[in-house]
Amino acid sequence: MYKLYIEKNTSSQKLLNKVLTELNINDEIIYNEYGKPYLKSNKVYFNISHSFDYIVLVISSKEIGVDIEKIRMRRNVIDKVYTEDEKKLINNADDFTLMWVKKESYVKYLGKGLSYGLKNVDTLKLKRYQIKKYKDYYIAIYGDEVEEV
Repeated sequence: MYKLYIEKNTSSQKLLNKVLTELNINDEIIYNEYGKPYLKSNKVYFNISHSFDYIVLVISSKEIGVDIEKIRMRRNVIDKVYTEDEKKLINNADDFTLMWVKKESYVKYLGKGLSYGLKNVDTLKLKRYQIKKYKDYYIAIYGDEVEEV
C-alpha cells in the first residue's frame, strides 16, 4: 500500500522532512541520473509533485510516482504530448488533466521524469494507477503497489 500526503502553501522539502520525521525515518536522500530522489537504504520509496499552491507526497514500500495538476485545458501542448488515440478522447479540461497526470505519474515512477517524453506514454495502456480528485485538482498515483484499474 501507499500513503498520500497533501499540503497547501509549503515546500516539498518541508513536507518530506515532516513525513520522514513522523515515520521515524532518518536516511540520506540521493538522486538518480534524472534527478529523482530516493532514500539511500531503498527501504521506503517516495515521490513528490506540486501544482500552484498544493504539494503532494506519496510514500510506498515499492517504486511509485505521483502527479498533481489543477484541472485546466492547455490546447497549445496537446499535439506535443498526446497520442492520436488520446487526442480523440480529449473533450474538456477534465479529460486533458486526467491524461496529463497519468502520463506524469508514470514517467516519475520510471525515474526518468519529463526526459522520457510524455508523448511516449500511452495512457490507454497504463494499468497500475489510481486517480483522486482533490478540490479542483487531479492526482494520479502510479506504482507497483497500486491496484490495476
